[in-house]
Amino acid sequence: MAQAALIDPSHPPEQSTAPRPAAVEIAGVTKTFQRRTGGTHLALAPIDLAVADGEFVSILGPSGCGKSTLLYIVGGFVPPSTGAVTVGGRPVTGPGPDRGPVFQEFALFPWKTVLGNVAYGPRQAGASKADAETKARGLLARVGLSAYETFYPKELSGGMKQRVAIARTLAYDPAILLMDEPFGALDAHTRLKLQNDLLALWERDRKTVLFVTHAVDEAVYLSDRIVVMSRQPGRIKEIVPVDLPRPRHRDELLLDARYQRYVIDIERLIEDPPEEAGA
Repeated sequence: MAQAALIDPSHPPEQSTAPRPAAVEIAGVTKTFQRRTGGTHLALAPIDLAVADGEFVSILGPSGCGKSTLLYIVGGFVPPSTGAVTVGGRPVTGPGPDRGPVFQEFALFPWKTVLGNVAYGPRQAGASKADAETKARGLLARVGLSAYETFYPKELSGGMKQRVAIARTLAYDPAILLMDEPFGALDAHTRLKLQNDLLALWERDRKTVLFVTHAVDEAVYLSDRIVVMSRQPGRIKEIVPVDLPRPRHRDELLLDARYQRYVIDIERLIEDPPEEAGA
């Protein structure tokens, strides 16, 4: 499908004088799973993608297209069947502190307080209890949870838990955030609030972000580029640069015809062509 409708020739994307170095390089990555009933399942066809340092890239596609599998491969949690991933020029052979995962499941330690959860990473890295808690308190202030440091996860709302999860990941100071539908289980109001919070954090730190989502409007609001994947086996169907000004404000974007055009055209990209319907 042509990309022309997504880019207004009268408003071309800004051209950088020098390309940003790649933070993540995915080269010829495929993934085949063994089926318990016998045989194999090709989840990912060859994927080639470079993500620049400080870039916010979202991955969109129909359910089962391998979005999360690709993210887990970058994280080192799942090995590729073929191909390779490098992060900062180094091959990925397993999880590492340079990549911070934030998943839909909050995965907080239920026996630790909010402060204890966020301080866990620095403590594991060798920081003193006092230093780890100082760092954790600073991060909790950034995500608006200073008043909840003595609470336990069971005492928090879903949105609060996800903010704790984000703060806990940031405490490792990873260069790259790997976010797998982190707001997918939240109510609409909380989801919008956390999108705004995430953008504010990203504007401040400019960490590299790989963000998996099913929500087209969320991807357009957050991203520098959107990778649209096809259904199984997952492959890159199109990469859409999002030429919208930053910092972004939702109330302004909702009135921007370019934002509306991106949402409409990307939704069409994700939809199956008529001949594939029902396949």
